Amino acid sequence: MSRNIRVDVAVVGDGLIGMSTALHLRRRYLSVAVIGGTTQGRASTAAAGMLTPACEYDPWMPEEFYELLHEGLDYYPHFLSAFGFAPESVGYRSTDFTLLDLAERPESLQSRTEWMDKYGIENRWLSAAEVCDVEPHLSPRAFRGAIRIKGEAVVNPRALLSAMTEWVSEEGSQMLGGGLAGVGDDQDRLRLTTGEGDTVVADQVVIAAGSWSGQVGRAFGLDIPVCPVKGQIVRLAGPPGLLRSVVFMPSGGCGSIVSRSPGEYIVGTSEEYLRPEADNTAGVVGAVLGRLCAVVPEAAEWRIDEMWSGFRPMTSDELPILARADDPRIVVATGHHRNGVLLTPVTGRLVAALVDDEAPGLSLDRFRYGRPLRPHTRFATKY
Repeated sequence: MSRNIRVDVAVVGDGLIGMSTALHLRRRYLSVAVIGGTTQGRASTAAAGMLTPACEYDPWMPEEFYELLHEGLDYYPHFLSAFGFAPESVGYRSTDFTLLDLAERPESLQSRTEWMDKYGIENRWLSAAEVCDVEPHLSPRAFRGAIRIKGEAVVNPRALLSAMTEWVSEEGSQMLGGGLAGVGDDQDRLRLTTGEGDTVVADQVVIAAGSWSGQVGRAFGLDIPVCPVKGQIVRLAGPPGLLRSVVFMPSGGCGSIVSRSPGEYIVGTSEEYLRPEADNTAGVVGAVLGRLCAVVPEAAEWRIDEMWSGFRPMTSDELPILARADDPRIVVATGHHRNGVLLTPVTGRLVAALVDDEAPGLSLDRFRYGRPLRPHTRFATKY
């Protein structure tokens, strides 16, 4: 039987960003309905779970973006504590990152230490021999050296999403499926219809639908310019304790090796702009595994347990959209690209402040809706 629901806020999107938004809205005693859509190919359950401003920020990006990434990392422990999520239950832990200067790259990464020092990031350049001292299972033939970074973290996105979904449901929010099927006005409110026939009337709407935000936006007459960027991930089983840090490899699609739990290794990933299918392909998986085995030779004996793919929502300037839209009843929270997991808690906090007409506490002008964006220019697959 279809339902007619009246709430303060409807959140379109039941991934990490949508659920974090719902959590923070409920903490403000606002009534919430969450409208979920397809789960196939969404980034929330595809990501490796790296929380690393130092590896994800580039100096050509605005300083405000680093401030957002840094706040995202700093807020994680408080967020988990405030909502009662034990760190071990969601796979959260602090860890070092080893940013490899791969031999396949034409230019060295060593100069990145300069801007890391500027932002107060604890880091140290290591020669290839020094890398092998701290990570003895890496092959020195694969890299020239590395930047060892302190104070970053990892989390299990699947466990985090599950915990947040349970919290939101137990706190009385309406969880609706079927996706968004229709939109209309109900006096000064918005009326949303789901694919399952439910109707939601809301004072405000948050669009947090990841790579599908553009499609959702069009239903409201909005232009939300996000491009889905595909990434493929492989989960392997190997001997526990081989890595003492997260290994980050900024080449091609920015590869990484994350030890999610003892003996469980998450390896990826590609950046693909022309293939919309949520599948795994031999060429990409072969390239990902080839780089893994070049860096960790004994990984050639690891067992492949699972592989999957997902779509990151990217704007052409690679910055998120966190702002009210032209219609003041709508807040947009999307375009997080590679940093959706890192920015999950802080985005929920910032969006809840916007909904409540409070100052968000960070400058969000760089992330405003409708800002000038160049056309998407990335059309080459990288892996």
